[in-house]
Amino acid sequence: MKAQASWAVLLLCLSCAQSAALAQKAPAQRTIAVIVVDAHAQPPQPVPTVRVELDYLDGSVSVSESRDVTNPKGQAWLVVSQDVAQRGGLHIEIDGAKDLVIYQPADGQLAALPASITVSMLPKGSPALLGPAQIEAMLHRTLVQVNTLQKQVTALKQNAAAAQNQKPDLGAAIAQWAVANGFSSAQVDQQVQQWAQGIEQQSAQATTAEQKALAELALKHYENAAQLFNAAGDADRQQISSEDTQEQSLEAQVKALQAAQQSLLNKQRTTLQQLLDHSQQAAGAYQLNFEYHQATQTLVSADAAMEAEYKKHPDDKGFHELWLQALWGVAMARLHEGEVSPANQSLALLAQSADDLATLAREKTALGDRRDAAVAQNGVGNALKAEGERAGGDKAAGLLDQAVQAYRGALLVFTKTDLPQDWAMTQTGLGMALEDEGQRASGDKAMALFDQAVQAFRSALEVRTKAALPQDWAMTQITLGNALSDEGERSSGDKAAALFDEAVQADRSALEVYTKTDHPREWAMAENNLGLALWEEGERAGGDKAAVFLDQAVQAYQNALQVFTKDALPQDWATTQDNLGIALWDEGKRVEGDKADALLSQAVQAFQSALEVRTKADLPQDWAVTQINLGNALGDEGERASGDKAAALFDQAVQAYRSALEVDTKADLPQYWATAQSDLGIALLDEGERASGDKAAALIDQAVQAFHSALEVRTKADLPQDWARTQHNLGNALIREGELASGEKAVALLDQAVQAFRSALEVFTQAELPQAWANTQVSLGSALDNEGKRASGDQAAALFDQAVQAYRSALVVFTKADLPQDWARTQFNLGIVLEHKGDYSGAADAQELALEVYPDRQDLFEHLSSIDHDHLFRFEQAYELDERRSHLDSSIGTRMDFLEASLTADHFAGCIQLAAAIQDKDLPITLLLVRNVIKLACQWGAGQKADAQGTTRDLLVESAQSPQKGWDFTGTLHYLATSPVFASGRASWIALFTGIQNGDSAGITAALHQLEPILQQ
Repeated sequence: MKAQASWAVLLLCLSCAQSAALAQKAPAQRTIAVIVVDAHAQPPQPVPTVRVELDYLDGSVSVSESRDVTNPKGQAWLVVSQDVAQRGGLHIEIDGAKDLVIYQPADGQLAALPASITVSMLPKGSPALLGPAQIEAMLHRTLVQVNTLQKQVTALKQNAAAAQNQKPDLGAAIAQWAVANGFSSAQVDQQVQQWAQGIEQQSAQATTAEQKALAELALKHYENAAQLFNAAGDADRQQISSEDTQEQSLEAQVKALQAAQQSLLNKQRTTLQQLLDHSQQAAGAYQLNFEYHQATQTLVSADAAMEAEYKKHPDDKGFHELWLQALWGVAMARLHEGEVSPANQSLALLAQSADDLATLAREKTALGDRRDAAVAQNGVGNALKAEGERAGGDKAAGLLDQAVQAYRGALLVFTKTDLPQDWAMTQTGLGMALEDEGQRASGDKAMALFDQAVQAFRSALEVRTKAALPQDWAMTQITLGNALSDEGERSSGDKAAALFDEAVQADRSALEVYTKTDHPREWAMAENNLGLALWEEGERAGGDKAAVFLDQAVQAYQNALQVFTKDALPQDWATTQDNLGIALWDEGKRVEGDKADALLSQAVQAFQSALEVRTKADLPQDWAVTQINLGNALGDEGERASGDKAAALFDQAVQAYRSALEVDTKADLPQYWATAQSDLGIALLDEGERASGDKAAALIDQAVQAFHSALEVRTKADLPQDWARTQHNLGNALIREGELASGEKAVALLDQAVQAFRSALEVFTQAELPQAWANTQVSLGSALDNEGKRASGDQAAALFDQAVQAYRSALVVFTKADLPQDWARTQFNLGIVLEHKGDYSGAADAQELALEVYPDRQDLFEHLSSIDHDHLFRFEQAYELDERRSHLDSSIGTRMDFLEASLTADHFAGCIQLAAAIQDKDLPITLLLVRNVIKLACQWGAGQKADAQGTTRDLLVESAQSPQKGWDFTGTLHYLATSPVFASGRASWIALFTGIQNGDSAGITAALHQLEPILQQ
């Protein structure tokens, strides 16, 4: 009801206004729409709150009623009488625009008064203000002013002295114009002289009579100028005279027709402008509501209406300009929609946007508007860059190269000298395209592209200085930091560290401007980017240095989350949570124990938080990325767990990767699909390594298949590093599958693993990617070692030698000083293959080195004590190792090893105590015999013969139960054969331990009976 009442009142008031106007018989009036824009900004921005005035160029009459102040859209409406509208020589004045002056229409001059006027303004001193059109307009105005002054002189004839002092002065008028527009008199004089001389040199057909006259005027050939103006006037009069007869006969008919046509066209232009304005407003509202497709369709519909009218009136500049405005809006809407759409829709939208902008550039070029053409060309670069970022393979590289060329084309117009800010803006876009192109290249080409990107950003900073343009400076520092990080990723050693340091410095520089108080959102963005650079630096460092960088990265992300809250900025919050999770995950991988568990748990929580916003329905691609990151953290958490907990974590990781594959399909997002397949393979491999039997075989077979799937997209030609990384992971899965197989199948699988690692080494070279190269050498060594264990003779020896060489190659990069954990791991693996090779002394040396870094690894103690005890027969060293191991692990196996080491190291009393502490209920029958036979030998060594006789009786009973094989007494048998303690009955002692080792009940019984008389001595 209120809306209806409002309309009724409005209609009533309009009726009253019309009645009053008719009653007063006021003169006919026209309303002129004026739009004032800052043409230096791109896209042009409205200039609000400035006064717009209309007057006559000669200053003879003040059009006082035609004043208005622009609204926030830069719009003003001037109401003028029909007489004013019909008179030529009008002039637009803009007051209150600070350092902006009128650029178009030239000098604000209007030959006639159209229905709408767009006033473009530029900063004072802009080179474009001294263009040919502007010079002609300025000279025209000064001539009008001189004529007006001459009229004033004539009016002063009665006062001769005054008349003599009032001389027309062209130079003074030009000087006044120069100051008003931000130039020195000398600058303007020079440009005017150059223009005038150029006019004189042109042919008669290339210039108008007025241009020639103005040129003579500028050259101070006043008499010639006057004659030319008179001649032009005579020609005009003759033309008018010749046309008068025809005009009079047709005037009545034509006037009516023209008036009607012009009125209709004016009305159409106004209506179309309103349609365009309303469409743009609707599109903006749709975009604010994330309805990007509706926004695009709204503008496409408006563009169709503009283009249809332009085609009907191809010579009408007004319709042409409206169509070009609409085309720009459609191109921008498609670009924005394409950036947030799924790949199958995104690529088509971005391609359409690029085509629209290319059309706009051609149209503007044809109109001679080089600057607007360059703006459109810059837009082409933006659209092609966005399209290239979402494409794959050669198509992506081609699109990004086209984007680079588009930006470079724009730079032919946007020069540092003439249009410095546009030049800097385009340098920034160029840098981003080069960076994207570099990310898809490899080797020297990638490094060259990153170098060019860094140079483009540094060029932009020559204009975008902290003093002059602090916010642009800060934003460019961030983009520079990103490019430096990308270059650092492809470098190694000191060069990589230096590049990451520069990236961190660039991000910290941005934070000098982007403070939390003044620019909270930009501050948070810069903190987020700083976190990324610190994470990159930490990921490549080692030891305490890495921990410091990663901890700083975590702090930077947590700082960003002070502004990027879930309620206020949910998507930024989710992105930062995702980045925080990655840093925590990386930090957790580098530590052990409770700290590792806590960090990985925090990483999982961060990823799960991100998924509260990054849902499959609203943000499918982001959802898929975070699912992959979540899977990675869950997988690492599973590696540190055991039993059912580990299995559950690996199951969750696998599910996360499979979820990602619901969005990341091979058809729509091939590279993301390949990443998800690769990570799925890793999780399946981890799960399979902890399973057994058929389940383990099935999981590992699925892992192998996942890696093969990834390699369908990750080719050596298109994605060399991803290809190499996947080859490495495939090799690891094939090793495990080979370990579970037997016979020829096992050998074939291990041979495939070796080939996969050698393929990876074609890309992972020591020079370019030393750590990846070293890791692959370690894995290659493992595959060769496993293959060697299944061979024999010379073939086995050759395979073991190759494995040793692979491990020793890795140790060139994995040094104790720089990468102690990797160094220790490689020393451990080297020790194993040396043991297989029969070099037990070398094996022990390597294991002892590994123990320097991992003094708490019970598996290291177990392996080293086994070598000392069973191969080198260093029984006292084995005893010390097992004693240290027993403090870390109280399992039955560790206690039994320590028991045996106590015997062979002649620690008989301690041996007896250890045996007593191991209760019968904790032992299977096979280990019961082992414990008792060691206890018997220790009782003999300690001289406790009576107790030894009792133990012998127990053993006779136990041996009757057909014991199974269950213990390797290699070292102990050597000890019994050489120890003087067991010289008496040595053969029987050896026979007894051999019988238990082999599960020979009869042999055990016979040996015990042989020892009975000896024990009674």
